[in-house]
Amino acid sequence: MDAGLQFDTLPPLSLYVHLPWCVRKCPYCDFNSYEARGALPDLEYVDALLRDLQSEIELAQGRAIETIYFGGGTPSLFSAAAIARLLEGLKSAATIAPDARITLEANPGAVDVARFAAFREAGVNRLSIGIQSFRNEKLHALGRVHDSAQAEAAVAAARAAGLRERQRGLDVRAAGRRRRRGRCGSRAAPSRSSPEHVSDTS
Repeated sequence: MDAGLQFDTLPPLSLYVHLPWCVRKCPYCDFNSYEARGALPDLEYVDALLRDLQSEIELAQGRAIETIYFGGGTPSLFSAAAIARLLEGLKSAATIAPDARITLEANPGAVDVARFAAFREAGVNRLSIGIQSFRNEKLHALGRVHDSAQAEAAVAAARAAGLRERQRGLDVRAAGRRRRRGRCGSRAAPSRSSPEHVSDTS
């Protein structure tokens, strides 16, 4: 902790957990992510994360974790057992607020109700669904692995599993298309699915 940085009250504590594998690396993605080939070593990766956490936990200074965000990559490729092990390990090492928001990113091309329900049982209470667009030609240009029907199905699956959902990246420009057209393609479908939150990205 920087000796020159002083607080009357410590700021809230949030935790970001990076799960780097995805179905396919999108051509516009600059994140540290890798195409999954074969079975994921998800349990082994979680154990490594928990070992790393033990070496850093004193930086929490006794604060409760108020939000946890699983990003990637495509964290929904991990098994519910791996997510459960990670959350149990976090609870053993740190304090998690009773009303903590625990969000997991999901790819609409790799989801189903049973999988979402298992994540909810593991402790996840929100999903961040990376849709990008409801225009199939735009999704193709972006190199996404899902289409608009799968995007709508992902939102329905999240609700059926009892999870709150948000839709991410609904205004990404693609293949030289003008921003105005991107907005028109992005606004209509969210009104049909009535998302609880939309992240509008330029």
